[in-house]
Amino acid sequence: MAAELLDLANLVNGLYSDFNLTQHLAAILSIDLVTSTFDQANHEAIALIAQARGQFNQDVVGDMAKGWNNFIRTGQWAALLIGLAIGYMFRVFTSSG
Repeated sequence: MAAELLDLANLVNGLYSDFNLTQHLAAILSIDLVTSTFDQANHEAIALIAQARGQFNQDVVGDMAKGWNNFIRTGQWAALLIGLAIGYMFRVFTSSG
């Protein structure tokens, strides 16, 4: 993946001489795309690096519960029901059959 990004960066750098995409991608990915010694295509190595850096929150069910509680607490459930009712009425009144 990173090798493809480097190729894209070189292409963009060739098109825009004042724009260095390689430096921007390296800053975003926090790895040196040019001098990296491990296999860039190895997704397991990239996943391990990301997990070691603490970028992933593994509490998926907890995140879903927080989202659901926010959905209920902020009243978005009422907006959903109103939107469904209005949409159904619009469909009924505009149907030709």
